[in-house]
Amino acid sequence: MNINITLLGEMITFAVLVWVVMKYIWPPIMKIIEERQEKIASGLEAAEQGRRELEQARNEVDRYLQEAKIQAAAILEQANKKANDLLEICKANAQIERNKVLSLAKLDLEQEVNRVKEELQQQTVDLVIVATEKILHQKMDDSVRKELINKLISNI
Repeated sequence: MNINITLLGEMITFAVLVWVVMKYIWPPIMKIIEERQEKIASGLEAAEQGRRELEQARNEVDRYLQEAKIQAAAILEQANKKANDLLEICKANAQIERNKVLSLAKLDLEQEVNRVKEELQQQTVDLVIVATEKILHQKMDDSVRKELINKLISNI
């Protein structure tokens, strides 16, 4: 056999094989490869879009947290102010109540002092009358007694 004919036959077979592969097998493989590249490219773009959205969401969260901190500080400051105002009101009310209690206590004390004075005056008068009766050895009538009591009270 001749090497040239075999070589020519192999070249024709190879050319037919290349033509069949290029005509029927290569286009579907290329189509699958292109679809896969498109999927990968869209996946990468989606991942990039997701990363951008995540970054944007983080920025929004940071902004919301900052706003929340500002609001919390304002609420805390307002609560402290209300607490201080309430404390001042309570102090003022306590001062007013203290003054009322002191006034009532002074009034009660004055009344008690007056009652004790009157009681002492009455006891002094009774002692004077008893002593006078013993000195005079006689009982006094009511008119003399009243006159003597009035003189003693005016002297005291």
